[in-house]
Amino acid sequence: MPKDTFYNLDEGKRNKIIDAAMEEFQENPLRKSRVSNIIKAASIPRGSFYQYFEDLDDLYYYVIDESFETIYRAGARFSDVTDDLFEFSIISFEYDYKGFIDDKRHQFMMNVFKSISTNEEYIVNFNKLRRDYIMGILNKMDLSGIRFTEEKDLIKMYRMIQELKRSVIHKSIVHNSSKEVVFEEFRWFLDIIKNGLMKEE
Repeated sequence: MPKDTFYNLDEGKRNKIIDAAMEEFQENPLRKSRVSNIIKAASIPRGSFYQYFEDLDDLYYYVIDESFETIYRAGARFSDVTDDLFEFSIISFEYDYKGFIDDKRHQFMMNVFKSISTNEEYIVNFNKLRRDYIMGILNKMDLSGIRFTEEKDLIKMYRMIQELKRSVIHKSIVHNSSKEVVFEEFRWFLDIIKNGLMKEE
């Protein structure tokens, strides 16, 4: 976590440092990132950097924690709108779509997962926070019509829907499809998940 001296900075200066860090972390995974690039972009002396953070790792994990927290807060807001899981997936589509097609954000997330893959302690904590987030969403949903009841199955179900969303959006980037086309394709696949492939007898 950053030192108190960082939190004591005015918001504009804090944001300038975080923006500089994000720029560096979008370009590079943690082990290839450089403090020198961050302090140059943020226009702060090297000594000041170490007054704000223990080291580069300290800043890095703060930035990615804040990034994940932003995503989790957005999901929580969408889950307050409806208790229908499929409607939730549709309502959150716009937010996820913007995130997936943002090249810088995509590169940042790729670098993040590459960087944290060797940090076993962080991975354990990340997986716990991710599980808690998903269950927090699902606990707000009316799952009475879902045939799964065990937590592990419900989490798999949620992740399957998210993976579907990712896959459809990724394909749209390759084929240069419009957002409207992607949205309709996502709804089509979501309907299959909800209602199945077989005709009613």
